[in-house]
Amino acid sequence: MKIAPMKIGKLCIGILCSLFLALAAHAGSPVWKVSQGDRHFFIGGTIHILGESDYPLPRAFDQAYSKSDILVFETDIQKSRDPKFSEMFMARMVYPDNRTLKTLVTPGTFQALKIFTADRNIPVEAMNKFKPGLVLITLTQIEVERMGVGGTGVDEFFFSRAVRDGKPRQHLEALEEQVAIFENLGVGDEDKLIAYILEDLKRLPGLLPVIKTAWRAGDTPGLDRAILGPLKKDFPGLYQTLFAARNQKWMTQLKRLAKTPGVEFVLVGAGHLAGDQGLLSQLKRQGFIITNQ
Repeated sequence: MKIAPMKIGKLCIGILCSLFLALAAHAGSPVWKVSQGDRHFFIGGTIHILGESDYPLPRAFDQAYSKSDILVFETDIQKSRDPKFSEMFMARMVYPDNRTLKTLVTPGTFQALKIFTADRNIPVEAMNKFKPGLVLITLTQIEVERMGVGGTGVDEFFFSRAVRDGKPRQHLEALEEQVAIFENLGVGDEDKLIAYILEDLKRLPGLLPVIKTAWRAGDTPGLDRAILGPLKKDFPGLYQTLFAARNQKWMTQLKRLAKTPGVEFVLVGAGHLAGDQGLLSQLKRQGFIITNQ
C-alpha cells in the first residue's frame, strides 16, 4: 500500500479536522490582517486537500499573497518532499516489535476495522502493524480520494507558487515535531482512537460539504461546535496535543512577526484558528487588531 508523502498533520476530521477546516469568524473570508501599531502580517486558514472544483480559491488569498514578502507555513514542506524523509516517517509509524493492532484493540474494534477496509478492497492484514496515526492518515487519504477531493490543498498550492516566484518561505515547527505527534497518537488508548476514527470517517461524506461552505463563508462558531467540540469531549488530551499546545508555541513566533519590517502571510490548517484557544482569539487577547480581508 503506497501512501503519498507527508499527508501527516493534514488528514483529519474531528480528530481529522486539520485536514479540512479553514476556520473563519462569520466574516466572509478565511484570511485576516493582524496588526499592532504600524506593523502587520496576514494569517489564513487552510484546507489541506481540495478537489478541482474548489478552485479558484477565495480572492483574499491572492490579495494577501501579493501584499506579502514572506510565506510562513506550519512546517517544512520542502523537506517533506524528500524521499529520505518519507522512508524515515514510515519506519517510525509501524510497530518495530511484536505489537499489532489486533493485540492492542478489542475484537469488536478490530472486526469493525476489518469490515471498513474490506469494503475498500484493502486486506486488514496490510494495516495490522500500523500505529494509529498511520491508520488515520491512510484511511483518510483513501476516503477523500474516493470522494474526488484528493488533490492539491491551499498549503501546497501557495508553496509551489512561492517557489516559482522566488518568494522566501519559513515554517512554524520542525517536520520532526509533526512526526512525533502522529507517531505517539493514541498510545495507551488505541482501541478508543481506532473506533473513533472509523466513526468519524463514516460522517465525512455528509460533513465535508458543510465544512467547505463554512470555510468560504467564515462560520467559526458552528465548526467549532461540530468539529472541535467532539474532540475536546472525547479526547481532551489529544485536543491539547494537536491544537492547544501547538497554538501556544506558535503564538510566540506570531508575536515576533508583528515586529518585523516585512509582511508575512501565515498559512495554518483548520482548527488552529477556531475556538477560545485558537490563534485568532489568542491574538485578539494579546491586543492585536484582527481585520478580515
